[in-house]
Amino acid sequence: MKFSNPSYRSHLCLILVSALALGHVSAMRTGAQSASLTPTTLVKPDLVKEYQQSITPAKLASRLYFLASDFFEGRETSTRGQKLAAQYLASQYRLMGLEPKGTQKNADPLSPAAYFQPFNVYRQTPTSTKLEAAVAGKTVSSSTFSADAHDGLSYFLRGNLADVSGGVVFAGYGIADDGLGYNDYAALKAKGISIEGKWVMMLVDEPVTDANTSLLPTRDRKLSGWTNSILKRRAALAAGRPAGVLEVILPSPLRKGTFAEDSAQASARAADLGAMSLDQSSAMTPTYAISAALADQILAQSGHKIEDVRQQINRTLKPEVFEISNARVTATVEQSKPLETENVLAFIEGSDPQLKSEVVIISAHYDHLGLNRALKGDQIFNGAADDGSGVVATLELAQVFMNARRDGFGPRRSVLFINFSGEEKGMLGSAFYANHQPVIPLDKTVANINMDGVGGIDAKHPGHSRNYIYIVGEGDLSKEMIATNRRVKDATGINLELTDGPGFPSDQRNFQAQMIPFIYYSTGLTEHYHTVGDEADTVDYEHLARVTQLVFGTAWEVANQNSRPAGIDRSKLTLVGYACPPCGLECDDATYDHDGSCPICGMSLAPKYSISAK
Repeated sequence: MKFSNPSYRSHLCLILVSALALGHVSAMRTGAQSASLTPTTLVKPDLVKEYQQSITPAKLASRLYFLASDFFEGRETSTRGQKLAAQYLASQYRLMGLEPKGTQKNADPLSPAAYFQPFNVYRQTPTSTKLEAAVAGKTVSSSTFSADAHDGLSYFLRGNLADVSGGVVFAGYGIADDGLGYNDYAALKAKGISIEGKWVMMLVDEPVTDANTSLLPTRDRKLSGWTNSILKRRAALAAGRPAGVLEVILPSPLRKGTFAEDSAQASARAADLGAMSLDQSSAMTPTYAISAALADQILAQSGHKIEDVRQQINRTLKPEVFEISNARVTATVEQSKPLETENVLAFIEGSDPQLKSEVVIISAHYDHLGLNRALKGDQIFNGAADDGSGVVATLELAQVFMNARRDGFGPRRSVLFINFSGEEKGMLGSAFYANHQPVIPLDKTVANINMDGVGGIDAKHPGHSRNYIYIVGEGDLSKEMIATNRRVKDATGINLELTDGPGFPSDQRNFQAQMIPFIYYSTGLTEHYHTVGDEADTVDYEHLARVTQLVFGTAWEVANQNSRPAGIDRSKLTLVGYACPPCGLECDDATYDHDGSCPICGMSLAPKYSISAK
């Protein structure tokens, strides 16, 4: 950056060089104890304001209109559009002069690939499945399913893409709720029936009279949480380790269309990439939707009809559970091949000899939802606000930090810019970086500053404001950074309302799980969230510029202050297991003794720590 007043620039240079020198002396004197200091003043707010002014609506728009154009085809993870976007981002970092920090083997140092951190992702939808049912050793049904074939008998829903075979237990609705006086698994246990290693057949949803009224004794007879399959998955896992789940889809006030129509739609969706994971073998129980016709074929020798059983349960509100003698179901699966995607990493080395080994990570995900060819008209999810806005903000921040460095004001700590892939698939890129391949040791990572969707407006903002930014943090991990952010706003006069944000899930969750201080900026669930309407011309660029200026001020402070943000001493952490990064679902409090994916929601598990007193 060039100042218009040479004498003012010289004066600032002298002041800042003196301040940095004092900071070096202070850091050397205090050593490791400097990490315990809490900063109370900002590092040169006048200089920060000068650099903030170089972040303009026009610059942000010039980048976003390109990144969120149809050319990138919605940037879905592993697709051509996502890879073109990775090339674009790497080229921009190269032009600015940032150092590549990728991990791709044998990459030409001058190629965009030098900035790439490649990793594999796995589709959670099989290429094809065959579901065979046998009774008394005789095959009574063989159902196939793929993107090209469906027979209206079964289709794959979710879970492990493995070949599975086992007996069958009927578990009513698969509900375990003593508070509502209804527990199918307690009834199975009372009968001495185990679900271990067997298929659990259950009715979908819950007993209802209409689309809004439960037959269960809920408050005001409203639908319970058991219409959500998450609760049912957890209940089944708590009762044992079933081989698989067969969800019987029957006509219901809660469902529109026929099973055959559902099967056809599922087949069409199977042609899409769909959900992904970092693991080829999901920990989730393989689950298939089956029709009444297939259910009755499996029940053939039990003396039951599936609709009769449902009506009996709805009438009595008492579990009807039993083992289906002589029945066996076998699933055969053809798995999809692994797909490769990549994070984009660009680095600015710190200027302070003592502090440059520490890094501030500034992040935003660059993937989005891709294409939906089933739509009429516009089929591209351009992802301008989500999260093209955060990505172009990282590019502008990189440019300003590089300008400062060329002017002699480089950040004292190193700054690592990461654009993650796979966020829309379950925060996969950040999970891979934080939990599997951090290029800077986590002990040296002082903070994560994450932006996701900073270019739209939330119609449900509590103050109905159009000039706000949600600030998201977590307790002591974020307390100091949030306070710093507020001081930056006040000192530099940024005209934004700071709103405490709800816990929107995004890439900061994987740094939170690693006990790294973080702050997360977002405008929330905006008016065009996850629609084809999220186009570059819907973004308020004046607002986006103010947000980016605020983020720069906070990042500058964290990168230049003497002490790292207060947080957790990672030397005191003891690994106690693995858990979901907080996702707001029913698995947040579950801990597992293995890495991989959550068996309830399918997200990548993150380490879980306890803090020792040593």
